[in-house]
Amino acid sequence: MAPDLKQTQILEATLRDGSYLIDFQFTAEDTERLTRALDRLGMRLIEVGHGVGVGASPSKGAAAASDLDYVKAARAGAKHAQVGMFCIPGIATLDQLRACVDAGLQFVRIGANVDAVATTEEFIGEARKMGLLVFCNFMKSYAMKLEAFASVARVSADFGAQCLYVVDSAGGMLPDEVKRYTEAVIESVNLPVGFHGHNNMGLAVANSLAAIDAGATIVDTTLLGMGRSSGNAPTETMVSLLQR
Repeated sequence: MAPDLKQTQILEATLRDGSYLIDFQFTAEDTERLTRALDRLGMRLIEVGHGVGVGASPSKGAAAASDLDYVKAARAGAKHAQVGMFCIPGIATLDQLRACVDAGLQFVRIGANVDAVATTEEFIGEARKMGLLVFCNFMKSYAMKLEAFASVARVSADFGAQCLYVVDSAGGMLPDEVKRYTEAVIESVNLPVGFHGHNNMGLAVANSLAAIDAGATIVDTTLLGMGRSSGNAPTETMVSLLQR
């Protein structure tokens, strides 16, 4: 059963974003074991695979397993959770995405720099036809002023995205900025909103809470905060805070 994106929850990205920290060397066995553990802990959205997404290995760094092996391993470990992957048009092809769907992929997060969202139109449309739950991640969200950012959100919604993501790619946003960008999306479209933050300024947790306070219902976390650059909001911390 697909998760209710209107309910506040975590998207657990250790097995995707966390793979940057270990040069994309999570094995299929690691993926199955960790997915099973995260599933038992109640995570209902688990992202796996190469850190750069579908089709990134080996050109963006050779991963320890193939995209298809990652999907199959995660599905073997997931009893309740939905299994997803990241996908950047131009790195991934539609045929590669389709193969992942055939292997059991259930959701996809299609990412593009915020000024290049037009590149996601075909992928969003085709992913919907494939039966996937489709997110659109606005990478480097902060690079666009709020009014234009709201317009991009409306465009993505028209493409068929089912959830839109504010993304602090460089980990340099402040909580008030995250709040305003999140509100800009919420005021523009009637879709769930998520937040993906990095911890370069030590604010990934504060920014995630700011996004939730502004109306976002999904925040990305990783175990121990492992991830690209300075990492992400730690799953352990965010679980404790959300329980409070």
